[in-house]
Amino acid sequence: MMALFQRMSFSWLLGRRWSASSHGQRRAKIIATAVVASTFATLTLATSFSGGLQYAIRQKVGLFYGSAQIRSLDQNSPYETQPHYQILDLDSTRWMQMAWKAGVASGPEGMEGLQWLGWQRWNPQWDQLLVDGDAPQSTYDVVLSRKLSARLGLKVGDEMPFYASRETGTAPTLRYLTVTGLYETGLAEWDSQTAVGLLDGIRTLQRWPDSAQATWVRIDESALTAAEVKLLREEIPFNLEVYLPKDDLVALYQWLDLFDANVTILALVLMIVGAVNLGGTLLILSLEQQRALALMRALGWSASQAPLALAGMLAPMMLRGALWGTGIAFALLFTQEMTGIIRLNPDTYYVDQVPVSWDFSRFLWLYLAVFLSFTPSLFLPWIWIKKMRPASILKST
Repeated sequence: MMALFQRMSFSWLLGRRWSASSHGQRRAKIIATAVVASTFATLTLATSFSGGLQYAIRQKVGLFYGSAQIRSLDQNSPYETQPHYQILDLDSTRWMQMAWKAGVASGPEGMEGLQWLGWQRWNPQWDQLLVDGDAPQSTYDVVLSRKLSARLGLKVGDEMPFYASRETGTAPTLRYLTVTGLYETGLAEWDSQTAVGLLDGIRTLQRWPDSAQATWVRIDESALTAAEVKLLREEIPFNLEVYLPKDDLVALYQWLDLFDANVTILALVLMIVGAVNLGGTLLILSLEQQRALALMRALGWSASQAPLALAGMLAPMMLRGALWGTGIAFALLFTQEMTGIIRLNPDTYYVDQVPVSWDFSRFLWLYLAVFLSFTPSLFLPWIWIKKMRPASILKST
């Protein structure tokens, strides 16, 4: 065992020595190091931006939807709340009731279709989105998006006529809602049509009895696991169902999944390019050391030890490239987080700047995958070393 360890150590140190003495191939080593650095930097940035964007969008969607919903099986859409009469024993710090009511809002500038979202109590997470005014306090108080208020010509303190939809052939119900504040989420789909208020207003408008239950929404940001969803379904009555955002917002979550797919494709391309470049560089360095390699083979050095020697040659380029790449990437990520210099169109991406994710466990798995992907670069020079004829090389040199 000791003899094997000594042979392995000797081969590794031999490779390090050859790498350090290859002054004639300085340019090739610099290029290889730059390729490794660019791979680490690009994938770090792509992973962070992708994860940050997904998290930011899911968090904003949760302000309207929550991380899970329990509602009646008779309800076809999350935006058409149907009351049920099943009393649920849920943690009030994580769950509360919510309802939607569709209608038409009127203002000095015209009329707009409106979805009135009423919460059992005001969600403190909405406070960070208010850009003017205050949160709703009474039954018919609402906050409008800045975009919707501009289209209607309304401002804080104004009364807004709201014509609530009813059954076909029945005249709509008119209620006057007071605009107490303006919000902005960057989610164009909701900002363009949503007024946020309290559930009591919708209860009163719909004339629900006290026993009527609206949709139960999980306001905890953490997502439910598959086991938790299964357990919850077993606990609730048979005429209720648990829904997750991806069940109702299929197109949005398919679009979010594309970010991971794009990062995976980018990673595969960069890893292949990096492995090919490093393999070529190692072959060039091996050719420069062909006399030493031939001499070692002639003295009985086994070709099976060659991968360790090649790894010793590769290690300095990979380590320098990894340090430079991650250092540059982290500096750029920190700059983006502090300044938000890279902007986005909120109508397309739901946020106005590229968010940053500092998921170091994800980074570590990524870096491990990159290091492993570069190991095939040892294969080509190793084949050449196995096929070489020491006598011919020593005679010719």
